[in-house]
Amino acid sequence: MPTAIRCGLRRQLMAATALATLTGMLAPGAMAQGTGWPQQPIRMIVPFPAGGPTDFAARLVADKLTRSLGQTVVVENRGGAAGMLGTTAVAQAKGDGYTIGLIGNGLVTLTPFVRKDVPFDPLKDLVPLTKAVDIPLLVVANPSVPAPDMSAFIRYARANPGKLSYGSDGQASLTHLSFEMFKEAQGLRIVHIPYRGTAQLTTDLLSNVIQVSMSGIAGPLPYVKSGKLRALAVTSRERAAALPDVPTMIELGMKDFEVTTWFGFFAPAGIPAAVASKLNEHLGLALRDPEVAAKLRTAGMEAAPTSQQEMDRIVRHYIRQWQGVIQRADIKLEE
Repeated sequence: MPTAIRCGLRRQLMAATALATLTGMLAPGAMAQGTGWPQQPIRMIVPFPAGGPTDFAARLVADKLTRSLGQTVVVENRGGAAGMLGTTAVAQAKGDGYTIGLIGNGLVTLTPFVRKDVPFDPLKDLVPLTKAVDIPLLVVANPSVPAPDMSAFIRYARANPGKLSYGSDGQASLTHLSFEMFKEAQGLRIVHIPYRGTAQLTTDLLSNVIQVSMSGIAGPLPYVKSGKLRALAVTSRERAAALPDVPTMIELGMKDFEVTTWFGFFAPAGIPAAVASKLNEHLGLALRDPEVAAKLRTAGMEAAPTSQQEMDRIVRHYIRQWQGVIQRADIKLEE
């Protein structure tokens, strides 16, 4: 074989070998970009039945994502076990960018650390994409309590230790821990009554079986507006748009008291970094859309998109915070 031909073949072989080596070294994210993700519909799991606030937010965002990504985003409701079934489905799905979930903060920062039967580790099995919405907690009291505002309520509770009771969504729930944090900060003795959800809690609050609660703003809001319940404070950093005259806990002197019920988008572990980044970008665009933000606000939610790094920081902050409250309040874990 002539020398020139042999040299040409050798150069082609070396080039092919180099290309194969480079392809094998490419990060999964770079490969994902090369394949033009997304190439098929995306599943958005909501760990609650249709019709609730999480489902409402998910469908607003899914519609915008469908348009911006050019692939259908299908909302799949996987309710059950207080949200654990759907959250587990996200955590155990394939990390290929075609499954994401809209998950409440308690399911990733609280429940896995107070129950023994949770089959996933939120820090290892879920990748935070962005926060989606914030829902302030609202402290409300039955009008029978002789306290027109939060300062008067604190004075009354201090003067009557053990005589008032408050309701929560359940033992070791977000509302339970939030109220215990409030009690700890103010040195109050108020009896805890756990409920399984908000329906019976609200009934008992209206009938003065319990005197106070701290829950998501949407539930008690109609009763506050009708005068059947008295709003004392919101727990978000800023005042709630739905109740602009109600002060925040921070305004009332509790400078570190900022708690919200938030929902965030997560993906299963293993998702290529470039795909996660693209999802963060498009989810942010959807949540910043004026139409989406306005509709969320009418439902008592505030759109709150973040970077992936900020979302990771938020998750880790709340995990540390709730673990501290559990230990100091000696809250028994729910089996």
